Amino acid sequence: MRFVRELAEPWGLLLAATSAGAAWAVQLPTLAAVGVGVTVLAARAGVAAATRPKSLPEPEERPLPDVEPGSPEAGWVRRADAAADGFRSISASLDAGPLADRVAAMEPVVRETVDTLRRLAARTSATGKALARVDLGAVSAEKARLRKELKTADDDIRGDLTQSLESVQAQEDVHARLSSAQRKLLAQLRSGALGLDGLVARAAELSAATGDSLLDTTTIGELSEQLEGIRRGVVETEEATRRSLG
Repeated sequence: MRFVRELAEPWGLLLAATSAGAAWAVQLPTLAAVGVGVTVLAARAGVAAATRPKSLPEPEERPLPDVEPGSPEAGWVRRADAAADGFRSISASLDAGPLADRVAAMEPVVRETVDTLRRLAARTSATGKALARVDLGAVSAEKARLRKELKTADDDIRGDLTQSLESVQAQEDVHARLSSAQRKLLAQLRSGALGLDGLVARAAELSAATGDSLLDTTTIGELSEQLEGIRRGVVETEEATRRSLG
């Protein structure tokens, strides 16, 4: 309760003690002097509790749309978001000059890269859900059973068994494609997020050397090259998975 907390504030206790001492100094009875101190303390606590601004609640972590909560892909996107925030903070802190201009120009590309990573994360989650619908153990067991039956099957049922085997094989192939795509997506999410982390570290390093005469345009240009490499890898992965998975 805010009123109770205000009663325990050191400044309020000091003010109450001073008021009680002043009352006693003008020869009020001891009990009356104590009453003055208590009254002052209660009044000060009431005013402070009423006027002190309420503390803001801790910001809640925003969920990522279409990304499985708590999944590895969600973690990599949040890391990429944190890197983008760090890059923006460095950009805002730089003095005017070639580095500040280059970093400011890179901010939209950083955000675009994070947006692409978010789409990759959503596709990763969708791929994981699709994988969960295929019981690879059961598919493999069914495939082995059909192959065994085909070896001794009569001609009148061989065609049906072959068709069933093809259906089971198709499920196995789908699982293999989905597994491969998921591994590729997760690898690119990790690479992109860590790449952005490295970009922020490099930008911070260069910002600390803005007064160094050796900080030339070639050195600054390395930042853009690093970011372009990250962006290109993320985009290529998105295009490749779109072609393979549709």
